[in-house]
Amino acid sequence: MSVQRIIRGETLRYRARVKSHGREVATRVFERKRDAVAWEQDQRRALRSGVWFDPRRGRIPLSALHPEWSRSRSAVKRKTREADESAWRNHLEPRFGAAPLATITRAQVAHWVGGLVESGCSTATANRYLGTLRSMLAFAVADGRLARNVATGVPLPRGAKVRREGQFLTVDELHALTAAATGRYAELVTVLGLCGLRWGELAGLRVGDVVRVPGPGLRLQRAVLASSHDGSLYVASHKDRRARTVPLPAAAHEVVERWADGRAADEWLFAGPEGGPLSESNWKRSIGWSRATAAIGRPTLRPRTTSGTPRLPSGSVPAPTPRSSNGSWGTPPLR
Repeated sequence: MSVQRIIRGETLRYRARVKSHGREVATRVFERKRDAVAWEQDQRRALRSGVWFDPRRGRIPLSALHPEWSRSRSAVKRKTREADESAWRNHLEPRFGAAPLATITRAQVAHWVGGLVESGCSTATANRYLGTLRSMLAFAVADGRLARNVATGVPLPRGAKVRREGQFLTVDELHALTAAATGRYAELVTVLGLCGLRWGELAGLRVGDVVRVPGPGLRLQRAVLASSHDGSLYVASHKDRRARTVPLPAAAHEVVERWADGRAADEWLFAGPEGGPLSESNWKRSIGWSRATAAIGRPTLRPRTTSGTPRLPSGSVPAPTPRSSNGSWGTPPLR
């Protein structure tokens, strides 16, 4: 039995040691011998069953784990990595960066999440930050630094801000918005509105993505996104990693054919002034987006950037919804 008596002056303690393959892998000091024996036996059982982990590996601070965790996420989409890095810099590192992994408790995590919401953070955003912490601690568990992930199962407080509701246009409002916009890129409002594209999907279209059989449509295979770090544009795979085809109602079809006419298949369909992909901020500035949305009484309107199935408001007339062999094609408007 690897339990030793330690006498220092009038104080008696018991040190338990655990060895594996001839080397000491864990040690701990107790005031009572029976506690030392019980702990040593628990460690040996864990070693025999293959679930033991070195408690010393959990003593590193979360900030020391961060570089390893970041390198392990090379297969994760860039936008997700950037969101996680932002959560780390602004929220996780200030609160937990200096804390040893093994000292982070579920209560501390729950209190931190509650503080985020109380400070005005929406539940969706707080859950995003919690997801980053959960991912880091899951990596620590997989790496044998922790026995369990204390961020798993932490509930979000109720009564926080709700996610921004989508705003949808009637067909008449869409025509008015297109008319209020200016410049050569103004007609892209029609394509966005009638086809229900996210901005990144529209910016990621190439001329070869225009399909004509079994009917006019657009093949969505990629997205052009702006980095949250420096605003630079990059090409990403489609949101769900699967291409899909959306129809082109007559008005949108006319716009697309004008832009695609006589151009090579690998060119950007709606290219920027210098031939590269078009950024949302430059597009808005070129067509006078703020002025145009204010002119139709919808100053907070923005292009669709998230997934979902928008609904037209009561009394509006939906755009045509042609069908293909792939099933029904819906056409949600700008939101």
